Amino acid sequence: MDSPSDGRSSLNACVNGKATLTTSRRSFIAGWKLCAGAALGLGLAGRSASAQTRPPPAPLPPPTPTPRPGSCFLAGTRIQSAQGEVCIEELQIGDGVLTISGQIKQIKFIGHRRVSREPSQSWTGAGSVKISRFAIDGKAPHSDLYVSAWHAIYIDSILIPAKYLVNGVTIVADAKPEALSLTYFHIELDTHEAILAEGLAVESFLRDNPHAFDNADEYVRLYGSPEEPLTPFAPYVPYTGRQELASHIRSALAPVYDFRKPIDKVRDRIADRAEFARAA
Repeated sequence: MDSPSDGRSSLNACVNGKATLTTSRRSFIAGWKLCAGAALGLGLAGRSASAQTRPPPAPLPPPTPTPRPGSCFLAGTRIQSAQGEVCIEELQIGDGVLTISGQIKQIKFIGHRRVSREPSQSWTGAGSVKISRFAIDGKAPHSDLYVSAWHAIYIDSILIPAKYLVNGVTIVADAKPEALSLTYFHIELDTHEAILAEGLAVESFLRDNPHAFDNADEYVRLYGSPEEPLTPFAPYVPYTGRQELASHIRSALAPVYDFRKPIDKVRDRIADRAEFARAA
């Protein structure tokens, strides 16, 4: 077991952007689990194929690309407005919110949607991601923050969807497992911006999936049919397909040769902080 001094050294190294053995060990285990899961899936698929006695069906056409799911805040989230922090459900079109540039920008639209599940079902990705108090850098968010899985957090000049920062300790997927329904809200401005939710810099709505909201018809009445998505103010850096495995391999090798990408370093830094907090 690592001593407290080892934990402090690991945390200090992580805060300074250095790779640690803790990072390497955790990423090795995560990569191994991904490989094992993929191997199991291939094995089951192979057995299913070998048991198939009928001719295989014709190949399906490639799937049509779908928009990134809406970025949303759970009801009760406090947004930094011109009047101070206000619960998102109390904000209205025309109210001003503070952006990280220091400017106050007016709200163009507030969308809302309600998602539900049966008591026998689990959220399986549709639930909110909980970002615990101080999880990101020891200062933010200043209170627990709940966002949808694809809501991007602005860290180190990049936008990272919350789902890719989940570590199971300070950032948890499908939070509020006891809830049978959740109400989400989004804030759209004239431009895509970083605003402050519970003190953490997060994105405003990109207008990439406007029809996902229950009051989409209200937007049409006010502005007509939704236009193209807004231009992101910073690059998005999600994982897709095998990129997650590649990321963990980079982190596992980092103490020897550090060729991690920015998203890897952010995830490792937050996860190291979480492990230190759990061991404290």
